Amino acid sequence: MTFQFGARGIGIAPAGVDWPDTGHHHMLINVAPDEIEFSGDIAFSDTSLHFGGGQTEATLELPTGTHTFILVMGDQFHVPHDPPIVSEMITVTIE
Repeated sequence: MTFQFGARGIGIAPAGVDWPDTGHHHMLINVAPDEIEFSGDIAFSDTSLHFGGGQTEATLELPTGTHTFILVMGDQFHVPHDPPIVSEMITVTIE
């Protein structure tokens, strides 16, 4: 499945780049909104994909079942912005 994503009101920049009003995406897979930690860097894991190159598209191989996805913008250090910039959750069912 291919995802395309972007942002409004903020630019997209690679991790490690300190440009004003920019960030990069982190895709949280099957993570409930109340489980998101906004006070520190977003950990790398199987359920947290980092697009630190400034990517705005990803193709994922997903197992059969229902999956949820949330995007969180992070700064040059992978820390969510304050206030957080978070997408709506989407749900996808793979058959």
